[in-house]
Amino acid sequence: MIDNSGRIKGRISIIDIILVVAVLVLVVGFVYTQTSDRIQQVINPTEPFHVVIQGDRVRHFIIDAVSEGDIMFRLHDRQPLGTVIGIEVLPAMDYLHHSDGTATLAEVEGRYTINITLEAIGSIRDGIGYFINGVDHMSPGREVALHSNKVFIPNGRVQSVTHLGS
Repeated sequence: MIDNSGRIKGRISIIDIILVVAVLVLVVGFVYTQTSDRIQQVINPTEPFHVVIQGDRVRHFIIDAVSEGDIMFRLHDRQPLGTVIGIEVLPAMDYLHHSDGTATLAEVEGRYTINITLEAIGSIRDGIGYFINGVDHMSPGREVALHSNKVFIPNGRVQSVTHLGS
């Protein structure tokens, strides 16, 4: 199998194989040292924070279905986002346009704005922001579809994120 010049079946040198393996080990080691902190934050998040998510123009039955202690999930894979620790309900407001071209801010009958405060555990990436489950970026203005075992809120929007310290 190995000939007199150290080649396997006359084609590949044992030294070539050792060099390729050494280069692969160096590349894997470099990648690991550069990404291990980020990977650890995703696998083992430790930063507590509160996220306020607003659902606009929801009906009353949605408000009745949200309770403190509920766990809210992201829509597509049921990964938990956090536990509901606060609920604020306000009348939904919108502009009513008049025939003379003016508009006034008025209450929308039968619709409400719900602010849901979640207690979440995630990670903080410097310069980027707060993350839950390693991929759910929580920053003001970001749209989030929420659901629990009792309710679905398709039009949620992050209002604020507050770091609680570790």
